[in-house]
Amino acid sequence: MRLGSTKRVRRALAAKLFAAAGALFLVASLAVASLMKPWATLAELALTLDHNFVLVWDRAEHSQATTWMWLHVVMPLMLRPAWLLPTAAGLVCVGAATTFAWGQQARQ
Repeated sequence: MRLGSTKRVRRALAAKLFAAAGALFLVASLAVASLMKPWATLAELALTLDHNFVLVWDRAEHSQATTWMWLHVVMPLMLRPAWLLPTAAGLVCVGAATTFAWGQQARQ
């Protein structure tokens, strides 16, 4: 087997994996958007899925090492709509799949 063909197989496999992951994320975002109220935040979704989330949130919020992370990374994400994070991940995966597939076809 030539080295070039192995690389093509890997690119094709990566394209398929990213396409499947993108489809999974987009279906998950549609499910979250349809099962919860449209303005539900990611924090509400986390609380719905795990009732101990409030305890974990409180412990992590009062930790000195992660105060900046909670204020500048986690809190802005938790205030976004619940469907936004899986939609963004799905779009990134679909873009990666398209890039891998397009690069594969351009070389043939």
